[in-house]
Amino acid sequence: MERIDVTGGAIGYRRGGSGPPLVLLSTLAGGWLRQVPVLSRHFDVLTYDMRGFGDSPSDTGHPTNAQHADDLAVLLDRLGVDRAAVVGMSHGGLVAQHFAAKHADRLTGLGLVATFAAPHGPTLLLLRMLNGFLERGDLAGFWEVLKSMLFSAAGAPELARREAALRRAMFDQYDVAALGSIYAQALEHDSRAWLGEVGCPTLVVGGAEDILFPPVLTEELGRLVPGARVELLPAAHIPPVEAPRLFNDLVVDVFGAAR
Repeated sequence: MERIDVTGGAIGYRRGGSGPPLVLLSTLAGGWLRQVPVLSRHFDVLTYDMRGFGDSPSDTGHPTNAQHADDLAVLLDRLGVDRAAVVGMSHGGLVAQHFAAKHADRLTGLGLVATFAAPHGPTLLLLRMLNGFLERGDLAGFWEVLKSMLFSAAGAPELARREAALRRAMFDQYDVAALGSIYAQALEHDSRAWLGEVGCPTLVVGGAEDILFPPVLTEELGRLVPGARVELLPAAHIPPVEAPRLFNDLVVDVFGAAR
């Protein structure tokens, strides 16, 4: 992983492939392991750890999601990328919405995956419950609840087989403060006032069996963005992991012609 210095810390990133620029945006770059090898055949793919997470240290604590969006603009500047398609998953999807609001001129396309415009209904209750574990410093309890939402019923056996590896690769890289930053901001997120201004090709993807951010929120998000394509994949909270072929094909179909 290469690293550049930014105001308030540094950002560790990976870049590879050829074609139109594509940013795969999540809290940690490792969330895209099933995308990078395939999509690098079609795109100039950029992944990175957000500042304050993983290999991207922060000198100022955990940034706001709007500050994460500004970090991405700086990263693109440093890499000489004027415009790119930005595909954000979960927390990355919230940051991608802020990027669309603050840096619309940098977008050739926008992908919003397993995310929402504003939490309400059961999602609000679940986010409050998860945040409660963090306020009590109970990471073990947090994981036990969260893991039940990651995979669909069909994918649950795979989760059971891979749970230890998944936890080591992803979850164990977070502490209470890091997760607290993510979930506290998710509870406050509301992009409904600006999503109607998005003017680039937009793909909204959800999991048909996502309990945390259910299809009703995916469909609501899609209605807010003019002309958005909405797809529900046979997955729960992480469609790119559980249904990688379908997801990768969608990204190529929607953003492959972007320049």
